[in-house]
Amino acid sequence: MLGSIKHATQAMTIQMQRQEQIANNLANMNTIGFKSSGLFAEQITRHMANHGGPDHGYEIRPERILKADEVFIDYSQGHPISTGGAFDLMIQGSGFFTIMTEQGIRYTRDGAFQTDADNFLVDGNGGRVFGEDGFITIDPRKGPVSFLDNGSVMQDGHEIAILRISDFNKPYRMTRMGNNYFRPMQPDNPVVRSDGFMIRQGYLENSNVDPIRSMVEMISSNRVYEMTAKAIQSEDQTLDRAVNQVGRVG
Repeated sequence: MLGSIKHATQAMTIQMQRQEQIANNLANMNTIGFKSSGLFAEQITRHMANHGGPDHGYEIRPERILKADEVFIDYSQGHPISTGGAFDLMIQGSGFFTIMTEQGIRYTRDGAFQTDADNFLVDGNGGRVFGEDGFITIDPRKGPVSFLDNGSVMQDGHEIAILRISDFNKPYRMTRMGNNYFRPMQPDNPVVRSDGFMIRQGYLENSNVDPIRSMVEMISSNRVYEMTAKAIQSEDQTLDRAVNQVGRVG
């Protein structure tokens, strides 16, 4: 009976963690380049030595354990948003923009860029955007800037830089770092060449969160949590009768 309560408590904990992931997804449904996440759970069996078996020795018995295995990130493409902005860029396909932040190099799918006071191309957090040969600078005295499908940056008919689109072996093993940045899990996850991308100027990639699906998952998870809580309450009442009522009769 106590084992059932313990198992149900583990299940409730998993549902709480799952709801946290869903709530975070919904909170970022309008965040440019955001990738939704979910939770993998697993049931493992641990074999415990229990003293007091049939021969008054040690009896090996299985114990079921429910636990959250890992948080996974869905890297599927988000829908394009047309902005018409000269420095709004979207990666159609595989890869990440490469950004230099105060914490080091980070990667993102958020292509809402601008220029800073020093004419560097930067993201919304002030991080400088990498080209193949270093940071990208835009000369304001020259004509408009255009970005070609292959990442070439053109101004006055000349190529002034090439966007550095970084990619990693799939399935991706990345860690969220805040501010919509990712960092590869080290040490065996080097940058590789993208297996196919196209840069779309004047577009941004919307979050890939499906709000309807997320709401359904939230309701389903909440119902499972409530049913499990009721099961614990029922088990507790049964245990109370067994201890306090049956014990008195004996």
